[in-house]
Amino acid sequence: MTLAERNVLADFRLPTWPEDFGRRLEGLKELSGLSWQEMAALLGVTDRAILMWRRGERRPCGANILVITEFARRIPGGIELLCQGDAGALTLWASVGEAGGDDIE
Repeated sequence: MTLAERNVLADFRLPTWPEDFGRRLEGLKELSGLSWQEMAALLGVTDRAILMWRRGERRPCGANILVITEFARRIPGGIELLCQGDAGALTLWASVGEAGGDDIE
């Protein structure tokens, strides 16, 4: 390992979990045109899991993050919404419009 490679590793910081992850999911739902139930089925999770992610009560596991990322890649503008910094994601989400009334409660 070279000195330059060591410096890159020394400066590595784990990214923080986005505080607006629930809003990003809402944006992905709006961009996809799916209902929450359809989105859950497509991602291979329960409606309850998505609800808990949206509320910030739980975070998706690594496998679910990969599935969500792949889902976002297939939606025009989805990966940008999912991966941008907080302000950028909120701006893009706001341009999609407010979430509908089909919340899972």
